[in-house]
Amino acid sequence: MLLVMGCTAVGTGPDEGSQPAAQRPRDSATSATATMPPRPVAPPEVVTDTRSNVVLIVADDMRFDGLWVMSSLLGLAAERGVTFERNFVTTPLCCPSRATILTGLYAHHHGVLKNDPPQGGVEAFDDRSTLATWLRDAGIRTGLVGRYLNGYDQEETPPGWSSWFALWQYSERNGNYFNFRVSDQGEKRYFDGKPESYSTRVLGQAARRFVAEEPVTPFWLYLAPRTPHSPATPDPLDLGIFKDRELPLPPSYDEEDVGDKPAWVRENGRLRKNELDEIENLRRRQLESLVGLDREIGALADALRADGRLDRTWFIFTSDNGLLLGEHRLDPGKSCAYEECARVPLVVIPPPGAVPGAARTDEHLVANIDLAPTIADIMGVGPACRSTVAAWCPCSRFPPRLGATRSCSRHGAVGRKAVRGLAYGGPKLVDLGGDDELYHLSSDPYELRNLASAQEHAAERSRLTAHLHTLRSTPPGQEPPHLP
Repeated sequence: MLLVMGCTAVGTGPDEGSQPAAQRPRDSATSATATMPPRPVAPPEVVTDTRSNVVLIVADDMRFDGLWVMSSLLGLAAERGVTFERNFVTTPLCCPSRATILTGLYAHHHGVLKNDPPQGGVEAFDDRSTLATWLRDAGIRTGLVGRYLNGYDQEETPPGWSSWFALWQYSERNGNYFNFRVSDQGEKRYFDGKPESYSTRVLGQAARRFVAEEPVTPFWLYLAPRTPHSPATPDPLDLGIFKDRELPLPPSYDEEDVGDKPAWVRENGRLRKNELDEIENLRRRQLESLVGLDREIGALADALRADGRLDRTWFIFTSDNGLLLGEHRLDPGKSCAYEECARVPLVVIPPPGAVPGAARTDEHLVANIDLAPTIADIMGVGPACRSTVAAWCPCSRFPPRLGATRSCSRHGAVGRKAVRGLAYGGPKLVDLGGDDELYHLSSDPYELRNLASAQEHAAERSRLTAHLHTLRSTPPGQEPPHLP
């Protein structure tokens, strides 16, 4: 379906020959030759590492339709960025998706299936082989700033990370916007409720500190704010800026007729006024909180521009999953196969000359499973790393063929399995073990007409079901089969 180890900079401090004479140690030999001219000292050899840097920014519960508020990000993308219109997460839930981003593995391969133990959370994650370990082993500086995995609440730094500034997260209900803890290089720190402690600001400052610390070493920065996860607390600077803004709503919003939907949807009545009000308040808070994140992205880009590194740095922006906001009569949530849950933004901004062509949108089918191998490829990590990930899928590889595709299908949603065709607007099957869904997205982008029970689509449904089962049985490291 988607889009693309740590060395320490060698110090070049003063040596004996470069110190003033008054500071040099004196011995008899020095005294005897004091009238002789000093021997020339060879300047230290400067080794320039020309590899690219990568900044990966992963928002939290951001819908695909929220990019319009991010003027700094869109400004960076205006010249040569690529915005992927068909980017999906393979399991739309925070912890499984983030484990996929770090490994390139499907959830049924890396084993993190939920947010909480025993089948989820940080305890279920095998951190011995991740994008961080691959890159650091290749001499690249690696840094995490923000969210790691659900349940992380310790000082310990996982393998592969040169720099670590990680939010403690006790539960999904803790928004981590104010009054939060972090592990800062193994030291526990607490931030209070003052405006300057707003977490998106704090994380932005930590990100700029990371890139400034070793300017000659190539880096991968994984910036993972809590924005715009519920309660979607905006920066105090942005509170209320969209309060009275009229926002368009899709036809699936509080859907009038759900008779063709599976039982778990049909059992929901129309949304009540107080529920609709809460949803609309959350929608606006999410957009307002994204403005603060966008400001930090702009500040990070400015810092890299100031020291000349922006022109060799990739920016990749995406989200761990989307979010339902009233579509199909459903409360805010993400563990579903509808487009609002599984489709997320993806903006890739390469350095000048890295990818031919001007700024554009791309309709190739891409997904979060492709992030790790693509970033590894950008940073020159060889086949040994690729062989550890599932589905090294050329359909999503950015460099050197940004967005080149063959065929990919994806499994998604906790407790539900889905597969979609390669073609833009192609068929999408959601396998619920009988109470299934089939949509033709080209003619029905809002998933209003379920075709699964229609006899004329029986052959198509059977073909997609067979392909889904084949895809799920494909072992790690093997390319997925073509959709027939």
